[in-house]
Amino acid sequence: MKIFSCPGCAQVVWFDSTSCEACGVDLAYDPRIDEFVTGVAACSLRETVESCNWASTGGTADLCDCCSLDLDHTADELRRPFQLAKRRTLRQLWILGIDPATREPQLRFDLRAGTEAEPVTTGHADGLITLDTAEAEPSHLQEVRISLGEPYRTPLGHVRHELGHWWWAAAVDVDFSTEEFRDRFGDESADYSAALESHYGGEDDGSWSDDHISFYAASHPWEDVAESFAHVLHILDTFETATTHRVMTTDEAPVGFRAIYDRWVPLTLTLNALNRSMGMPDPYPFAASPTAVDKFEFVATRLPQLG
Repeated sequence: MKIFSCPGCAQVVWFDSTSCEACGVDLAYDPRIDEFVTGVAACSLRETVESCNWASTGGTADLCDCCSLDLDHTADELRRPFQLAKRRTLRQLWILGIDPATREPQLRFDLRAGTEAEPVTTGHADGLITLDTAEAEPSHLQEVRISLGEPYRTPLGHVRHELGHWWWAAAVDVDFSTEEFRDRFGDESADYSAALESHYGGEDDGSWSDDHISFYAASHPWEDVAESFAHVLHILDTFETATTHRVMTTDEAPVGFRAIYDRWVPLTLTLNALNRSMGMPDPYPFAASPTAVDKFEFVATRLPQLG
């Protein structure tokens, strides 16, 4: 992500800042201009466990563009990492030319912490994204990640993946045709429930790696496109952060997704190597095949600002 500045004193502020550490002025992020502003009404959930630092839209309950998408606002500390992930990802959507308010199905979020007695299944259905905030607890997240054999699982990854399902529903036969999609990802009319049952009942033999970015992506075309969408957002966000902070320099702005991807690959190798130097897991534990990259490009070129 880019570096933001305080509108009062021009000092650096961060995406989750609520005030400037240098001059003390209260701040609110305005997603419509991608900048922090002062002197505006803040989201009514600013002082709650949501810790929202966005500007109010002035609509229902004085919520912001992000919090207004939630079904409810239960006072649960576990919601905070998921709300930050939502805000980060929604910023990306607007920058990429996707305004959820103008798309169908209507985008909504249901954030709840699952228990053994009342489990919550993360997923998407007709615009409603359900997220199990219990995974904000690191030990539980690690337990689920290991049990499902996933190399990467985070609140941010969940939000991006599930938004990929919503984006497909909002974009198919609008930004691309069903036939185009099937040519690249396969026939999405295949029984989804049966596909997931087969996936969870099978073993990961690695045969998916020639055509998909992950074992889960191979389960069904809907999961393949959602995984691809999430990886495109991972790539674009990491690339923006690296160039903004001069971790990676560019003589000129890359034109097109392929050019961005070609510059991004050596960056991930460096990031992984740095983490290994500290005995930490790879931040990007994936090796994309040419076919998987083609799927990334399909998604990227159907986004308004990259197409």
